[in-house]
Amino acid sequence: MYLTTIFGSEVNVVQQPRQVDRQYVGFAGAHGLACMHLGTRGRQLIIKGRLRASGDDYAQARATMILAIGSIEAWCNVGAIDLIYGAETYYATVFDRFELLARRDKWFHFTAEGYVTCDFIMYGRCLI
Repeated sequence: MYLTTIFGSEVNVVQQPRQVDRQYVGFAGAHGLACMHLGTRGRQLIIKGRLRASGDDYAQARATMILAIGSIEAWCNVGAIDLIYGAETYYATVFDRFELLARRDKWFHFTAEGYVTCDFIMYGRCLI
């Protein structure tokens, strides 16, 4: 699935380095810690962008935007899928959290061209 199909073309995508999981344990009477390396726990995928919706007036454009937000939010309930952005493929990815970002204390902005825009960030996890 292409990321631009889900979020549109106004996105920036970055994959964070793998997180290592370790378990630390101490023992009574001993100084220091023992550490067990449990392997890596996938990479976080961060997608930031701007959604854009149009309508005859602000109310209609905002209603269209809310529908678009709902369809993106639904991707948080989908199992692992391969995502493509440009020449990169993010294998076995799930979406963890979708957030709307405020600009100048507002989430929705009406432009002179008749669009409602909304900035967002989506956090995903590449499982492998």
